[in-house]
Amino acid sequence: MLAPALISITVWSYYPLIRGVLMAFRDYHIVGESPWVGFDNFILVASDWGFWCSAGRTLKYVFLTLALGFFTPVILAILLSEIPRGKVFFRTLYFLPHLTSTLVITLLWQLMYDPTEKGMLNQILAFFGLPHQTWLQDPAWAMVCCVLPGVWAGAGMASLIYIAALQALPSDYTEAAAIDGAGYWGRFRHVILPQILPLMVINFVGAFIAAFQSIGSIFLLTFGGPGDATDVLSLAIWKEAYNNLRMGSATAMAWFLGTALVGFTYLQFRILRKVEFHRAEEN
Repeated sequence: MLAPALISITVWSYYPLIRGVLMAFRDYHIVGESPWVGFDNFILVASDWGFWCSAGRTLKYVFLTLALGFFTPVILAILLSEIPRGKVFFRTLYFLPHLTSTLVITLLWQLMYDPTEKGMLNQILAFFGLPHQTWLQDPAWAMVCCVLPGVWAGAGMASLIYIAALQALPSDYTEAAAIDGAGYWGRFRHVILPQILPLMVINFVGAFIAAFQSIGSIFLLTFGGPGDATDVLSLAIWKEAYNNLRMGSATAMAWFLGTALVGFTYLQFRILRKVEFHRAEEN
């Protein structure tokens, strides 16, 4: 009964992984012979300054994604839990973007980033008397603009997970803290946050890996521009493989990225081992 799942994983996961190992050591061509070059592809990538610049931009992209997108669902979940009326309505409202195609969401934000005075964001700036921005054409704003669509679309779904965790918390602790005179910030810091911290750590691992691999918004909005301001490592690998048709060096770049992800994930799991997990009590 496990055979269909094992065959599917082998065909679509492990076989490409093994082929990728071999491609990294070859001057791979789609048609014709692919001679064995040993570590030449790895040496070429490691000595390429552009590769390390892309890696630096990737770290910046990951930092912005986590800074804007990791804590936003937590704050949204707290607000949706504390709102006195219309909880179902607002939860549904924030969840709806998750049901929309990523392509549609990105193109929608592209219209909002219109650098002319007709763009919605520029109209908001004009309403407050501020000068309009070129957004995607500005190297200072381009990276942030690529991060925002994913944060906006994914916050609702992630907040539902935290809402479920908040509802599973025993109310005795928060009530006792309130009786002792603790304000909401005190209750959140000393009662709520320690209870949901394990869930936040687990979500952080997934968000961290996804941020490294996500290039959809950059691909559609800027394609690495302006200049190379948003040319992150995943997009550089795509360009190397499909624009330059250098599959061997692209695979070597992918192995550098994969090795870094494995190392970061291992460190995060080492931290995760120290976190204590508690089972929610049934009401």
